[in-house]
Amino acid sequence: MPLGTLPEKDFFGRKEELLFLYNKALELQKSIAENIFLSGRRGIGKTELLKQLFNHLFWAQETTAPFYYFVNNALLSVSDFSRDYLTQYLCQRLAFEKKESSLLNIEGLSIKGIYSLAEERRAGWACEILDRYINTEEPLDSLRLALGAPYHASLSTGMPAVIMIDNFQMLNNLYLPDKAVSADIVYLLEKPIKFLKTQYVITGNQAEIQEMPLSAGFVKIEVQPLSIEDASAMFSSILDKYGNRTDLIPSALINHLGGNPLYISAIAKNAGIRKRSEDKDFWKVYIDDIMAGRIHSYWITAIKKALPDMSIRREILEGLHRIYHAGEPFSRDRIPGRYFSDNKYAEKITKALYLSGLVSGEFGSFRAPQDRVLTDLIDCLYMKEILGKINRDIEAELLGSVSTSEENALSFEMTIPSVKEAELVAAQCLEQIGKNLNLDRDNIEQLQMAVIEACINAIEHSKGDRIYLKFVCGEDRLEISIESSGSEFISPETGEPFIMKGLKEDIGRGWGIKLMRNFTDSVAFERTEKGMRVVLVKNLLRASKTENKDTIG
Repeated sequence: MPLGTLPEKDFFGRKEELLFLYNKALELQKSIAENIFLSGRRGIGKTELLKQLFNHLFWAQETTAPFYYFVNNALLSVSDFSRDYLTQYLCQRLAFEKKESSLLNIEGLSIKGIYSLAEERRAGWACEILDRYINTEEPLDSLRLALGAPYHASLSTGMPAVIMIDNFQMLNNLYLPDKAVSADIVYLLEKPIKFLKTQYVITGNQAEIQEMPLSAGFVKIEVQPLSIEDASAMFSSILDKYGNRTDLIPSALINHLGGNPLYISAIAKNAGIRKRSEDKDFWKVYIDDIMAGRIHSYWITAIKKALPDMSIRREILEGLHRIYHAGEPFSRDRIPGRYFSDNKYAEKITKALYLSGLVSGEFGSFRAPQDRVLTDLIDCLYMKEILGKINRDIEAELLGSVSTSEENALSFEMTIPSVKEAELVAAQCLEQIGKNLNLDRDNIEQLQMAVIEACINAIEHSKGDRIYLKFVCGEDRLEISIESSGSEFISPETGEPFIMKGLKEDIGRGWGIKLMRNFTDSVAFERTEKGMRVVLVKNLLRASKTENKDTIG
């Protein structure tokens, strides 16, 4: 598949975002251009979303030309970058005209080679751009022409273009032999970015991009973690490819991975390769990856980039460990060591930690990211490099920490009669549980709505006289199961609910399942010995998120 995208069936939890971006691209036909910054945590799937958008625009329509470019860390000289950017753009643009996917995978095509291709296609607009590029002697002028190629092509042909630039922050690192050109990037891209026939969709390191002057005016869209439901589906899909059983995946592990596709993919692939099946084995695979696998390598690379000086890394690691276990915002003056207290070092270190995603916060305070996997990795490094523990002891302590977290979950059970308005008793019980555990009121009210709808469905379709409820509250999630003897509204083929004639006629009941999905992070429908069970999950870590779309500036 072009650009190495996932097959559509394996692209979980991003259909709405993809449709939104696709429709925004088509609005260019009406000269409505909205430049977008896809923001989100490391590993959350921003690159894959961009690639999926490219493929949909490439194959599904013919009026808006897509261009995808990843800023390669190895091509940061102005001359190398401008040549690569221009040739890739022209290859993709010419490929789009005749839907030739083979052109998308050509690497190292020379300016002469792309010129011959343009002449063969009688693409006068492309030849004109290339002529100007060839006859330009100044590297910055060449860069201006390369970056402006989609703009000039749209002017010449009338066809709008969507320019998707991944790893965008690396444009700040372009250099000439004698200077960096970051200040010039603002000027060079100003006209193309404001043009109403070109739309820019950028992504990369969130903190670094937000510091770039060009980001002002871009609409920021936060790419959210996968829901528990989509995360489970992704994990199961990967396991299934290795012939593993997918009904034994511990739900606590899925929740622990925080809906991060990078983490899910790493653990599921390792579990598949090793043919793990029992709960303890899945957790063992997870710990192994934290200690020496793909997740470990990913974050070690980020740490080395942020803190290239080995002599200071030990002290910084001690500081990070304190921050991650503080349980509250942590001011810089509370962290011992000269690299945090001495202004000569502190400002540089603080900025590096923020930009790398190792900490978050504002106004001089530090907070640990809402990432339990990263916390485990920092703990692992701390035990190894600061405490000097051997791998066997580190593994045992991490596994013990995970087990303790699961054991600390509180559980409540209740039974209600299968009669009208019994659901209100369940809602009141949930409200009291929320108060006792000091949970956010908005979360509880939303869950009450979902529980009421689930109980109504259970009461309407139950063949017995009782409904069984179980509330399980862990560190960062609340899980509620509603079980009854009914099974009529679950499809035998898919295990998903179907809307029967009676439900369609009753608008209030027909919206019940939609309300359950809207007010929770996950809704699952399971067959049991008694009949059926609806499982509602609310991820409490995500409760305080702000609106996911706003303007940077």
